[in-house]
Amino acid sequence: MSESELKVNQAVLSLVAAASDDNVFQPVDQLPEDLIPSSIQVLKFSGKYLKLEQDKAYFDWPGFKTAIDNYTGEDLSFDKYDQSTINQQSQEVGAMVDKIAKFLHDAFAAVVDLSKLAAIILNTFTNLEEESSSGFLQFNTNNVKKNSSWEYRVLFSVPFGDNAPSYFYSLVTTILITADIEEKTGWWGLTSSTKKNFAVQIDALELVVKKGFKAPN
Repeated sequence: MSESELKVNQAVLSLVAAASDDNVFQPVDQLPEDLIPSSIQVLKFSGKYLKLEQDKAYFDWPGFKTAIDNYTGEDLSFDKYDQSTINQQSQEVGAMVDKIAKFLHDAFAAVVDLSKLAAIILNTFTNLEEESSSGFLQFNTNNVKKNSSWEYRVLFSVPFGDNAPSYFYSLVTTILITADIEEKTGWWGLTSSTKKNFAVQIDALELVVKKGFKAPN
C-alpha cells in the first residue's frame, strides 16, 4: 500500500501507547500529519468506554453514545450510527469477512474502502495468536453455550475532503465474532478457507471531527 491508502497506522499506535496504558481501538487511517493529533484524541475518547466486568470486557456502546450526545463542543459531532447481525451459520472465514466489509462499506461509503477493509479484518482474524495481546482485541468465553468470541475494536479515519481540510470522518467500530470454539487456542491458525459456525454483530458510529479536538476529561 502507498502512504495515501487506508492502512493500519503503526505510528499512531505507538503514540497512543505512549500516551495511555491501553490501546482500545486499532487506528486505521489515511489522514495527513496535521490531523493525526486530533485522531489520537478520538482514540482516547473512545477508549474510555471499555467496560470491564468480572468475567468479561466489552465496549460500552450505550455509555459512548450518551457521551457523544452530551458533548457540547463544536469540534466533534455525530453523523450516523448503524448495526448489523449475521446469524450463526457454517461459513468460511473469508466469506464472513466479506459480509462484514460489505455492510460497513454500504452503510459508511464515505469512510470505508471495501477491498482494503476486508484485507485488514481478514489479517486480524487469521493472525489471532500474534494479535491476541493487542488492546483492541478482547476474548470472552460462554461456558453455558460452549462457545467463545472476540471483540475487535477498530477506528477508521479519512479526510473530509479538499473543501474542508480541517475536518475528517472517524468511524468507531466494534466487530463481535462468536464461534463454536471453546478454547482460546482453538482460534489460532484460522485461514480464509477455515469453516466454523460463526455469528457476527457489527456496531459502527460515524463522527465528524475538526482539527484541534481534544478528548474531554
